[in-house]
Amino acid sequence: MNRLARSILLFSIGLVMARLLWTGGFGWFVQQRMRFPLLAAAVVLILFGLYEIVSSLREEGRDPDSSKRAAGPFVGWLLSLPLLVLASVAPTGLGAAAANRVDSYSSVEIDTGYEPLAPSSTPIPMQVSEFQGRAIWEEAQSMDGVPVLLEGLVVNDETVPDGFKLTRFLVSCCAADGIPVQVVLRDVGQQFEDDMWVRAEVVWRPPEVPYQDQEGEWEVEADVVRIEVEPNPPNDAYESPY
Repeated sequence: MNRLARSILLFSIGLVMARLLWTGGFGWFVQQRMRFPLLAAAVVLILFGLYEIVSSLREEGRDPDSSKRAAGPFVGWLLSLPLLVLASVAPTGLGAAAANRVDSYSSVEIDTGYEPLAPSSTPIPMQVSEFQGRAIWEEAQSMDGVPVLLEGLVVNDETVPDGFKLTRFLVSCCAADGIPVQVVLRDVGQQFEDDMWVRAEVVWRPPEVPYQDQEGEWEVEADVVRIEVEPNPPNDAYESPY
């Protein structure tokens, strides 16, 4: 791989990053707060790659043999394979397969920052992680009887024959550290396929035995009031602990 080829590769990486930022596809790989650092990196790669392309073309024009002397190992072209994959395949994020391979998340610290919920006749939008945290740790249990609106993907489990596990991934930095946060939905009334995105109006089902007295993994359950399929997944597919 000579200097011109390396320059084109840098320029192309910058363009692919810019495309992912423009379409929102970068959100399948990293947190949304990484948008501006990635934008800065994409600009640098595009400008530096363009500068190197122009410089290498001028150098070759002055000395036709310069490209041969600057050539490196052919294995360098393997660096272009991830680029080709990103450019040709629509990005997808963590889903049911990943949720079934990783232990689900249970809050291990009492969060005293939750404000008690006021009684409401309309569903209150809430993150799955907050729903789980309130169910387990909120002493006032103000969520009891209050309709809540959750959004997440379907993860079917044979232990939940009358429903599924509504799942969102808690991501600190990137998809590599994603941990599934799940709420078991009961009385769903119909079958949904894995990885379908749904919006569900639910009511928390308090456990007969307090979570802290249960052995094994704590499972937060809710009864479904209404559920609808989301045709397109959100760009901000992951939840953040920050």
